[in-house]
Amino acid sequence: MSALEVIRRVETLGGRVLLEPDGLRLQATSPLPDDLIAAVGKEKVAIMLALGAPLNTAITSVLAELRPHLPPALRKLPDERLIVLINWSIMAAFDRAIMKVGR
Repeated sequence: MSALEVIRRVETLGGRVLLEPDGLRLQATSPLPDDLIAAVGKEKVAIMLALGAPLNTAITSVLAELRPHLPPALRKLPDERLIVLINWSIMAAFDRAIMKVGR
């Protein structure tokens, strides 16, 4: 489900997805289905961007969630360096995948 589909589904069920300084907040008159709440979490960054959040706000939100799961040395890195490391890791994984396909 895309970010816009998630937002529409929340709204169809009488809820709203609100962009706040520290991330997203769901507001609903009755509990939303668990699968929809999970979809909001999965599409969090795309939803934030769709609602007009600046890219750096969305990235900061993702890093805040990721940081506790990192080894202690990486947790101490400033956001800018952590983003570079993540981008490098993604590019390296992509290169390895392409090499496997090319064999």
